[in-house]
Amino acid sequence: MKIADLIAKVKRRPFVSITREDLASLLQSTTTLRADDTLLAGWIRILSFGETIIVQEETPEGEILLRQMPSQEEADKLVQERLATYERMWDGCGCQINYKDGSGS
Repeated sequence: MKIADLIAKVKRRPFVSITREDLASLLQSTTTLRADDTLLAGWIRILSFGETIIVQEETPEGEILLRQMPSQEEADKLVQERLATYERMWDGCGCQINYKDGSGS
């Protein structure tokens, strides 16, 4: 899929599911503003394509989702909420995840 068509689709829908091939093309055509490995469901990223801010994430089942965000601040807030959710999944094991370097303790 052409990147311009994909971006237009993201702008029209609450979220869009894409293939790994489309993700590779998207990552080559956008600027990555933030990337965090969730250690449970792949990477969650904030991407920019011109003025368009997109959050890319994976479901635990491996589905790749894109959603347009109104601002980078709102995108950061969503990413923080997602990471907090994944962190709570580790509750009870005594682990703490360092999302910056991907290590656990």
